[in-house]
Amino acid sequence: MSLGKKIFFLLIALVILIAYTVFTFNYKTILNDGKTQFTSFSNEDSMFGEYADAAMLKINELKATFLKEVGFSEGDLLGKNKELIDLELLKDNGVVLMNGTFKDAEQARSIVDLLNINRNGEYKFEDNRVKDLVLLNKLSLLMDSFKEFFTDGSKLSIENGKVLLNGELKDSNFKPLLASIIVKSNLDIVTNIKEPLKSKTEKIIDNIKKATVRIEKEVSSESEDKLNMLENITPKKEDFEVMSKLVQEAQKSINNLTSNKKITFKRRSTNITEESKETVKSIASILLDNSKLIVKIEGHTDSRGRASLNKKISQDRANSVKTALMSLGVNPKSIKAVGYGEDFPIAKDDADGLSEVNRRVEFIVGEKK
Repeated sequence: MSLGKKIFFLLIALVILIAYTVFTFNYKTILNDGKTQFTSFSNEDSMFGEYADAAMLKINELKATFLKEVGFSEGDLLGKNKELIDLELLKDNGVVLMNGTFKDAEQARSIVDLLNINRNGEYKFEDNRVKDLVLLNKLSLLMDSFKEFFTDGSKLSIENGKVLLNGELKDSNFKPLLASIIVKSNLDIVTNIKEPLKSKTEKIIDNIKKATVRIEKEVSSESEDKLNMLENITPKKEDFEVMSKLVQEAQKSINNLTSNKKITFKRRSTNITEESKETVKSIASILLDNSKLIVKIEGHTDSRGRASLNKKISQDRANSVKTALMSLGVNPKSIKAVGYGEDFPIAKDDADGLSEVNRRVEFIVGEKK
């Protein structure tokens, strides 16, 4: 090998080492008067917030890809005797408990901060343990869902670099939403998820409800027919069916859009993110296809902070979506924006009142009379 090639490969190795040092630096540790202190930067309080987390995740993914391309692995840089951490996150009494094997207490604390763990469990310490930042950042995207969707006794763990999810959902309706979140996290995960079983009493109640709805529909239809005969009115039944189908299809299309790409807002703002503007454009297209359609925009928050402020934030965000639809040509008379604040949660908030699921915008489609 020529001298030039040797120098070239040495430069590449140097760049890799520098990049690894920078990107794996524990930013949660700072020095103050010779004493080590720890501080937490959450998505709510960090200067960069969710954008910094997303950028760090992307950088680490690029780093891992680059190392693989040049024939290296992170294990080569760290030493062949290094092993990845093992950890177990256990849902217990509504909170998450972390057990595991780590390098030291500092490393365990940094993972607690990153994953927003509620309570410490049993720790073991081994000098050769290292953490995979890419994997942990991806795992952090699942934490809200794990806390809110699963029953006590459910487990989320890392064993020999593999992520395992075992547990039972509180509600079967959470299953498609969880699947969507896993896909977005780009996490390679092995799942064993059970759906809640209905008791005999619940099944009986469901059957009674279905029978009651059927009877109500039959009585309502019969009453309407008699009233039409008395008033000598011949209703166009086909029209009603077409209108009903129109609303159902529009609602289904909008639900699919918002489940795949949730409406989000810029940090500490009521302004829609650039990504969500594309979703709003698609919703506007559905509404513009038929002038009979109307829509109610509902803004919701979690329970963190004052209820009055949450109501105002939810109203402002609903208004922001309405303004965006109007700018795309949707008739303002066809849009209603309402902010409900924290009044209608769809999942239980954590101890601090936080819930990614409850912070949402919903669309209720109707039809002009």
